[in-house]
Amino acid sequence: MLRKIPTLAIDEFTQKKNIQWGTHDYFVTADPVNDLLRNFPLRQNCYMISICISGHLRIRVNGEEILYLADTLATFNPSTVIEGLEISDDYRCYLVIFKKSFLIETLNNIYFLERFRFLGNNGLQCKKLSENEKTTLLAQINSILIIQKDKTHPFRRDIIRNLIIILLYETEHVIGTDLQYQNLNHNFGQEKLLLDYQDLLKQHYHKERKLDFYAGKLHVSTQVLSNIVKNKTGQTAKKLIEEMVLSHAKVLLKSGEYNVSEVATLLNYNNVEEFSRFFKRKTGATALKFCKE
Repeated sequence: MLRKIPTLAIDEFTQKKNIQWGTHDYFVTADPVNDLLRNFPLRQNCYMISICISGHLRIRVNGEEILYLADTLATFNPSTVIEGLEISDDYRCYLVIFKKSFLIETLNNIYFLERFRFLGNNGLQCKKLSENEKTTLLAQINSILIIQKDKTHPFRRDIIRNLIIILLYETEHVIGTDLQYQNLNHNFGQEKLLLDYQDLLKQHYHKERKLDFYAGKLHVSTQVLSNIVKNKTGQTAKKLIEEMVLSHAKVLLKSGEYNVSEVATLLNYNNVEEFSRFFKRKTGATALKFCKE
């Protein structure tokens, strides 16, 4: 029998911290929620905007594994199924949670949220933030935190609603470039992204081996980059990086001018052991043996 995935309301998700502030359909916090995250998988019934400011969280969202690092924005929609896989002890994030009913309470427009493209992306958006983007979004969230604490303010609820709406517009602006790439259904846009990625690889593969670097340069999420590269080449974006590093390593080793340790240094590995593990995993032979053959 299939195990039913529980649906968590805001009260459960926040471990009833929201009730302390007198809220039931929205909540904003900068406090850790690590204990709750270990209770996944779960299905939520609200919208969430989250900015990781330290540590990391590895999660599975609707079956897709995501590594959520510091300075990364993530948004989640109702009915998203989230499963926590790994949480670092220093993980901390700013979290804005709200229900649709709260946001449209005074707007007389049940379709208001549909204008935000990032809220309609199958439950997930994830983007590495620049310093300016992070500063802008955190400033907005901190404004909400200040108002939320003032229980005596007669218009607290209305002010918070409007501040969250502003946050939605700012978030739409920040991840708009990603959405443009995600909505490219024509070959030209995808081909251009692939060519740009390949050009970046030629320039940086010897010192940058993480996909986050290239996605950031191209102003797309790692998801978008991976999907387009896989669609166009049949290989993963990460494999293309590894193949270029491996090809260069073979040339250096065969030249006879460098030993294994020097090749590891030239390719910006932290130590020769890390390079040796990579080389053997890709070729089945040790770098030293390859050198001598």
